[in-house]
Amino acid sequence: MSRFASIRTSSAGSYLGLYFSSCITTAIFLSIMTWHILSESVYNEIFLQNYSTHIYIVFVWVCLGWMMCLIAAIGFDLLPLIHGSAPFHENALRQFSITNLAGQVFLTISTFMPTSQRIEEFSTVGIAFLALSVLSLGGPGRRLYLESKRAGKEDEVGVFSLVPGLILPLLGMTVLACWLWRDVAGLLELGHSVIVMVFLLLTLVIIISHFNRRLNWNIINPEKIKNRATLFFILMALHVLFAFLAGRDDGGSAPLLMQMKYSTLGLSILGAFLLCNPLKVAKKALFGEKMAHNRLIFAALWMLPFCSFHAFNGSAYSEQPGIPGYNTLVATSILLALWGYSLYLHEDHLHINIHKRKSNMPFLLCFLVGFLAMQMFYLKVWFEFGTTTNEEIIYVFSTGICSVLTISNFLRQTLLSFNTWHRIPMFYGRYIQIESTE
Repeated sequence: MSRFASIRTSSAGSYLGLYFSSCITTAIFLSIMTWHILSESVYNEIFLQNYSTHIYIVFVWVCLGWMMCLIAAIGFDLLPLIHGSAPFHENALRQFSITNLAGQVFLTISTFMPTSQRIEEFSTVGIAFLALSVLSLGGPGRRLYLESKRAGKEDEVGVFSLVPGLILPLLGMTVLACWLWRDVAGLLELGHSVIVMVFLLLTLVIIISHFNRRLNWNIINPEKIKNRATLFFILMALHVLFAFLAGRDDGGSAPLLMQMKYSTLGLSILGAFLLCNPLKVAKKALFGEKMAHNRLIFAALWMLPFCSFHAFNGSAYSEQPGIPGYNTLVATSILLALWGYSLYLHEDHLHINIHKRKSNMPFLLCFLVGFLAMQMFYLKVWFEFGTTTNEEIIYVFSTGICSVLTISNFLRQTLLSFNTWHRIPMFYGRYIQIESTE
C-alpha cells in the first residue's frame, strides 16, 4: 500500500463504534421520553411548565448527542478517503466518543430529578460535555480544510464539502454560551436557531453528496454550488438574526419579528430543497432508467417542502418555540438523511451491489404513519379540531418502531451478516486509484 493510500485509509472503518453508540443512546432517549410522556411523570409536568428552556435541552440532546455520533462516524470514515488527508487521529475519535456519551448520560439522569433547578444543573453538565465533544472536531476539521485547499482539487460537493467541519466549533460554543446565559432574553432562541440551521446545512450536504458524489448523477454542477450557496447562507443568517430578535420581544409587541422568523426559516428550507435540483433527482429516480438510489435520502429531500410549509405557517399553530418548523425538520428530513446515509455507507463497506439493496419497506411504512400523524396533529391545532393526544402517541410509537427497525437492521448487517466487510467502502476505492495513477 502506498503512502497516500495509507493516509486515506487511516480512519476507514472507524464508524462502527460510533454507529453502535448512536443506536444505544437513541434507544435510551426514546424509551425515557416515551416513559415520561405515558406515565405523566414529574419531568413531564416541569417540561410543560417551562417549555422554552426544556425544549432547548432536548434539542441539544438529540442533535449534539446521538445524531452527532452519526455525523462524526461518517466524517471519520469518509473524509480522509475523499480528500487524501489524515486529519483525524485515534485520540480525537476516543475523546469525541467519551465526551459525547458522558453528556448524554448526564442528560438522561437529569430527567429523573425532582425539581426544575436540579434538572437544569445536571443538564448544564450534560450540555457542556456535548459542546466539548463538538469542539473536539474543530481541530481535525480545520486541518482537513487547510490540506484540501493546498491540494487544490475540485470536489463534487463544492464548497459544502468542507464548510461543516469549520462551523462545528462555532455550533458547540454557541450552544453552550446560549445555555449558560439563558436568562438573557433571546439567547435560547438564538441557540435553537443555530442548531437547526447547522443541521439543515448538514442535511443539504448529505443529499448533494449522495446524488452528486456517491451516485455520480451530477444533479448540480460543483462550479455553480458556490454562488447558490451564498444565497442559502444569507437566508440562514437572517433566520438566526430574526429568531434572536423575536426572542428579545418578550411582550409580543412586534409580531412582524415573529413572522420574519417563520418566513426566513421557510425560505431557508425551501432554498435547500431547490438547491438540490429536485426535479432532476426525481426524473432519474422515478422515471426512465429508474436509477438505484437510497430511498431514505430521496424521501428526506421531498420532506423539505412539507417542512417549509409548516415553517411559513408557524404562527397559525402555536406560540411554543420550535413548533412546527424546527420539530418537523429534525423529525423528518434530517433524521431520514442521517439514517439513510449511515446505512448506505455500511452497505458500501459490505460491497453490496446497489441494485440489490433492500429498501426496508417496514421502516418506510412506519415512518409514513408517523409523518401522517404529524400532519394531522398540526392540522387539528391549526383548525382547532380538538385534542391531539392520539396523534402524539401514534407519532411517538411510530418513531420508536422506526428506531428499533433501524437498530435491528444495522445489527443484522454487522453481527449476523454473512457478507464480507471491506475496509474500503464500495465506490470510494476510486480515490485511492486516482491517487496511485498520478
